[in-house]
Amino acid sequence: LVMPPCRSAFAALALLMLATPGRTQAIAEDAPILRLDCGGIGLEESERMRAEVGMHALTLFFSTTEGGWVTDVETQVDEPLSGLRAEASCGPIGQVDVPTPGRYRISASYAGERQEHWVDLAPQGGARLSLRWQE
Repeated sequence: LVMPPCRSAFAALALLMLATPGRTQAIAEDAPILRLDCGGIGLEESERMRAEVGMHALTLFFSTTEGGWVTDVETQVDEPLSGLRAEASCGPIGQVDVPTPGRYRISASYAGERQEHWVDLAPQGGARLSLRWQE
């Protein structure tokens, strides 16, 4: 049985697509990721996150001006030029991982008050930023 050239080309393309599913997954998995992980509640988790500061681009600390820890801070990290963005309800500690060095915007809102900071970050750069609110 001989297939017309058009059908045989289509069949070959279909077989090629079925034979290489990992290729499209690899591209998606390699996409740049901006990540924000939140936690630090409880002594064990807080100590672990503090010990891992150097493994992240930035560690955020959320507190009051009197020194009490703050949770439920609406936090957003973005890099406007690339469109990368991560957001979460955070506190008392947040850890940021960036795909590439650059200038990133940190926005945080707590009790109706919003703060915005621009920081230069690099992967595993170990930067720290303390955000404080009036109680």
